[in-house]
Amino acid sequence: MTEGVIAIDNQERLINVNQAAGMLLDINTETPPDRTIQEVIRNLDLQDFISRQLNAEDPLETELIIHYAGEDRSIQAYGTRLCNAKGGGIGALIVLHDVTRLRRLELVRRDFVANVSHELKTPITTLKGFIETLLEGAMDEPENARHFLGIMSKNADRLSSIIEDLLSLSRIEQESDRDAVTLTQSELPHKK
Repeated sequence: MTEGVIAIDNQERLINVNQAAGMLLDINTETPPDRTIQEVIRNLDLQDFISRQLNAEDPLETELIIHYAGEDRSIQAYGTRLCNAKGGGIGALIVLHDVTRLRRLELVRRDFVANVSHELKTPITTLKGFIETLLEGAMDEPENARHFLGIMSKNADRLSSIIEDLLSLSRIEQESDRDAVTLTQSELPHKK
């Protein structure tokens, strides 16, 4: 299982920790039961989330930053009540999902969109300025009109180049997604 799973009783003592949670939290999964979360888990935000879930009737969800192996990891935490066979609450079950890679990709995409927006805005602003100048009378000055049209042509070429680059990136991303789906399907067991 790739998700970390932690089971805690109502007194905030550890019942069980799977290997994935042990790796995410840098804790020993062989930790003897009955140790409190404060003794085992060193992240105050996660401790607080667990405490809140133990006092909540409904499932909770949050995103936490956990320092692990010299870097900050983004962890999506899901909690729910842990019940006995009669439905009585005996603790909480916490599932941890590492979303660090996803958050990094979102940041790269956000930065990329901001950069592309800036790159597109510059030639558009230039074109608009020269069009307004020509319309306000510079068209009647052949020397200036020719110069302005030359600049406008270069900016139109720049826009076209940026759009071609974006289309190329889109094609590469689509091919990568298609390859990932093909790889995933080839890993599935085949029925005979």
